[in-house]
Amino acid sequence: MEKFFSFRAALGVRARPRAPFRQSSHLVSVFHWHVPLPHSCNADYSCQVPFFLLLIFSGQAFGAGFGSYADLVVSDSPATRHNGVRVTYLGTNGYQFEFKGHALLVDPYFSRVDLLSVAFGSRIQPDSSRIADGMRPLASKVDAILVTHGHFDHLLDVPIIMSKAHTRLIASRSSIDLVKRAGVSSGDAVAPGHIRRIGPWKIRVLPATHDRLFGKVPFDRHEQGSAGPPQRASDWICGEPLAFLIEINGQRIYIDSGGTPAQLPPNQKVDLAILGMALPDSRVRLPAALDRLQPRYLLPSHEDDFFLPLSDGFQFGPLTDFARVQRDCAGASRSRLILLDYFRPWTLPAAVNPKPQAPDPKNRDRGLHGWH
Repeated sequence: MEKFFSFRAALGVRARPRAPFRQSSHLVSVFHWHVPLPHSCNADYSCQVPFFLLLIFSGQAFGAGFGSYADLVVSDSPATRHNGVRVTYLGTNGYQFEFKGHALLVDPYFSRVDLLSVAFGSRIQPDSSRIADGMRPLASKVDAILVTHGHFDHLLDVPIIMSKAHTRLIASRSSIDLVKRAGVSSGDAVAPGHIRRIGPWKIRVLPATHDRLFGKVPFDRHEQGSAGPPQRASDWICGEPLAFLIEINGQRIYIDSGGTPAQLPPNQKVDLAILGMALPDSRVRLPAALDRLQPRYLLPSHEDDFFLPLSDGFQFGPLTDFARVQRDCAGASRSRLILLDYFRPWTLPAAVNPKPQAPDPKNRDRGLHGWH
């Protein structure tokens, strides 16, 4: 560890919490090493180590907790009435939504594979102990799991969680193929334009894009290269990114994991917008996304360092720039900017004039055969 600190000192880099990516980007030119990685070298540039070295060095220098943003963190008090939609942050882009004994999970990921295993193409696998710990605070009954895309930090743990929760998966065709290769027998493959009704939830599937990293989407393929189960981070391909618009209790929640200005959210007002903000692309599209969604509450997502275990507590990822998110939110909308801490539920307040969600008797949940 001392080498890391001496490198920073030699470069004249000072520890500056929450520093934006542009302030540490010079490290790329200093540590632009190309190391052969025989198990993960492919067209999606996973052989190029500068990205991972950047994360290592800038993460050491700039990682920080909520700090001066602690006043934005919201959670239920003991007096909060639990008759609304409860939102629980699970880390990375993972969430649980609860309403009157029903629950949905989105992108649940608890294993938190370490950086070096990803960087050097090692075999990765779900951590059963961490998954058990992560599931302990969750609802006993889960209606479904929604997954935005197939990267390991969104899909790796899903097969085990499905088995433990006895629930179904709603995801893209490529993500369904990945979990089947990992041992899951079935899943509901959806595409933009599809609608699913499960208990009280109405779920609209929407198109999305994935942020680029140094000009390219990581592991950007629609088919896995090998025929067997996914074993390395590069096997968990992006596939077809999705977003979801969830209607429940007369409220609308929009969620994605990030994106580019090429694909904006729908032009529809929502109560809560959960927008991935891990990389620069998603921050560029933020003002336009807010203009279209006009959310009452904005919750930036995928901003924590997902290579660290959840037990370390929330720390901003090295490529995030929350200061910019805060400025853009203040300048582009009247949305209230909020943050959530791990496993601290928050109940979405009811709107002053909520729009009732009319039931559709033709589309009640009757298992997979009742969906359209």
